Amino acid sequence: MKDKEKDLPEETFPGENGPVPEEEGREEAAPPAESAGELEETKRRLAYLAAEFDNYRKRSAREKESLVAFGNERLLRAVLPFLDNLERAMSQAAGAKGSVEGLMAGVRLTYEQFLSELRKFGLERISSEGEKFDPSLHEAIAQMAQEGKPEGTILSEARRGYLLNGRLLRPSQVIVAQAEPPRAPGQGDGPDSDDLPGRDN
Repeated sequence: MKDKEKDLPEETFPGENGPVPEEEGREEAAPPAESAGELEETKRRLAYLAAEFDNYRKRSAREKESLVAFGNERLLRAVLPFLDNLERAMSQAAGAKGSVEGLMAGVRLTYEQFLSELRKFGLERISSEGEKFDPSLHEAIAQMAQEGKPEGTILSEARRGYLLNGRLLRPSQVIVAQAEPPRAPGQGDGPDSDDLPGRDN
């Protein structure tokens, strides 16, 4: 019996024969001073990011206000020379009464220059007269029957329409041809044969 007891392994309890082995994957807890330092660093970084974002938001708002206030500056700079030309034409017309032809020539030239400059900004005139009515480009303000003009043809333009970079800016106001009313049966261009003089009824 004593021989059997010798063969059995001796029981040991944790802590008796040295330190207890740590579990695999278990990390040592950081000292409290290091954790507090990391927390302070994280707080400092978050405060810095919040301040940066606030500055970005304010800067974006200022840029947006500036864009709204001065967005048309380039267009207006292009318009100013034409205002100058029109003012010159008006002042010359006031000085020389009766020179209507010269005034009209000056105004026409200024108009053409102005239109040419606006084309650089994407403005395009809509051609209307003689064209087929297109509800996506034209606005009919009246209809008239006109001999020789098929129904839906634009007869005249009351106000010109424009496109801006291919998109409708303002539709043309137009007068459109309508179908001639049908004639009643038996109606001709001349008097009825029954109504001719000398014919007995």
